[in-house]
Formats: sequence, C-alpha cells, structure tokens
Amino acid sequence: MARTILITGGSRGIGRACALHLARTEAAHLVLLGRDAAGLAATAEAVHQAGGTAETHGADVTDRARLAEVARALPPLHGLVAAAGISGMTPVDGDSDAFFDQILAADLTGPWNTVRAFLPRMGHGGRIVLVSSVLGRFGVPGYGAYCAAKHGLIGLAKALALELIDRGIVVNAVAPGWVDTDMAQTGIRQIAAATGQTEAAFRAQAEAAVPVKRFFQPEEIAHGVAWLLNPANTMQVGQCLNLDGGVVQV
Repeated sequence: MARTILITGGSRGIGRACALHLARTEAAHLVLLGRDAAGLAATAEAVHQAGGTAETHGADVTDRARLAEVARALPPLHGLVAAAGISGMTPVDGDSDAFFDQILAADLTGPWNTVRAFLPRMGHGGRIVLVSSVLGRFGVPGYGAYCAAKHGLIGLAKALALELIDRGIVVNAVAPGWVDTDMAQTGIRQIAAATGQTEAAFRAQAEAAVPVKRFFQPEEIAHGVAWLLNPANTMQVGQCLNLDGGVVQV
C-alpha cells in the first residue's frame, strides 16, 4: 500500500524535488500544498509521470483556518515535509520590521501551524521532517529574520520529537546548504549587491567555502529527507541532518 505524504512548498525547489523522489522510489501518494496553483499542478503532473499519485491544495502555511480545512478532507497521513518558506535580507538598520515578521510567520510559525493542523491525520509510525538551513547553524549578516527562523525550526523539531515519540511519530529536521533553487538565486543577487560584487564572483566565493566546492541540486536534498521519512529510520529522533557538503560538522 502506497504511503501518503504531505509536502508544503510543493510547487518548487526542495518541496518539488521531495515529491518527485518519493514518487519514483515508492510510488507514494503526495498531498501538495502551496500558493502557486500552476506550480503545484506542474509538480502533480511530474509526480504522475514518475509513478506516484498526487493531489493539490492551495494553502498558505500562515493561514491556520485554511490548513485546518484541508486537513479535514485528507486521508490518513504517513509523513509530512514542511518545506515551504521565504527568505530575504532584514538588516537591523533598515526598514525591515514588516519583512522580519513575514519571514518568521512563514518559516517558523508556518511549520508549527502545519504540524498542528495535520497531526490529527497521522498515526503511529508517522514521520515529520522540518526543512531548516545551514543558517539555522550559524549567522549571516543582514539575514537576522531568516537565521532566527531556521535556528528556531531546529529547536522546534527537537521539542516536537520528544513530545510525539510516545505516539510512535518520529520528528527530525534537515539543514541544507547552498541549493540551486530560485530562493538561492535571489540570495546570490542580494548578497552580491550588498557586498559590491558581481553575482558570478559571489557564487564562486560561496562555492569555494563548501568543502565539496559546489552547490547542490534539490534532488540531492530529497535523498536525505526521504531517509528521515523512511519507516526504517527508528533511531534518528529529534536530530538535524546537515546536507551541506561538509560546511557544518557537528
């Protein structure tokens, strides 16, 4: 029997890659959530072509009422991947208050809302993965909101893991490094502009700082997420799996 796994941010990037990986490797049924209806439809079509099945639901992870509405319509869930999020610079000396609040709402409160809404659909043996970042391991100037949210997400995973393990639900997080996504390209443009470099020069600098000397494809991150979702993973509980090519070694 195919597992049913819900993925937020399923229209692009890591969320989309996770959906396609699970479709290819286990013919899973994917419940895809996001704000981009066309992107979700494209992911669903790709899931079908890869051997899985999919349903899509337009939802913003900051909208608790909408998440609850979607949850009521779903079959039992075997897994959940909280991959939706936004990024951007919030310099402390800038006009950043509104954007700071927006990032925390999407990247930290959003996963909390997601787990709260869909936990009643998940029974013993369920698996939850929260997608953090290497910026949840260290700080970057000008990215206070994003760093705070991603640090907080790791803490949330640890707390939820201990709270839910007696129900047979395993919770973990992943911390990807530089991944070739639209979000990463935006970050490259912003940091390059803030530091007076070309985008190519900053990317080269960023790649040089990674021990394996390159950025990653979303599909590579999906492999790590899939392991944490696997029922065979019974011992990795409340951990954050670094998927960064050796940048963080703790």
